[in-house]
Amino acid sequence: MFTIRSSGVGLAPRTLHLSGELDMAFSGHLREAVERTLASSARQWLIVDLRDTTLIDSGAVKELVDVHRLAAQQGRVLVLRNARGIVAEVLRITGVAATLERPATRPAGTIYGSLNGS
Repeated sequence: MFTIRSSGVGLAPRTLHLSGELDMAFSGHLREAVERTLASSARQWLIVDLRDTTLIDSGAVKELVDVHRLAAQQGRVLVLRNARGIVAEVLRITGVAATLERPATRPAGTIYGSLNGS
């Protein structure tokens, strides 16, 4: 089972918490959640928290890259956090971790949390 939960109020960045197995069957749900969040919020940052994601396949990796590009086209920053185990390994091997676990440009202000998710 795969779920997406959204959090973030006030000045905090919006965060999408993913849990379960993120595969091709559910990657469209991720895109929809990102699009909804970007449309409903003026915040520059969107965090995708993978702490409870237990599996990721190539279709989902592609979807993460696509939503990262979508956010960038809108002048937003999408950052992955807390990838663990096989999910972290897949993101590292595909080269996606190097791009999506930190912003492409140095933003002004404070980034909450560490880059490695600890």
